Amino acid sequence: MNHLQPDELIAVKAVYDDIVSQDWFDQREEAKASFARYLVHTYSISAITSERFRKIVECSARTHYSRHW
Repeated sequence: MNHLQPDELIAVKAVYDDIVSQDWFDQREEAKASFARYLVHTYSISAITSERFRKIVECSARTHYSRHW
């Protein structure tokens, strides 16, 4: 795995903060930790624009980390 540069970490953290603050996101700590690992892994595997990254991970988050109503 590549190490993220400080500016990349800031971008990933901004996406994380935005998505986990959504009403639909599961607020359990294990869901948040799993999502954080997913974000770092996903961002690390390829060069991707921040806008495209946000769209990709939100779609995945809605699928895997939505609250069960």
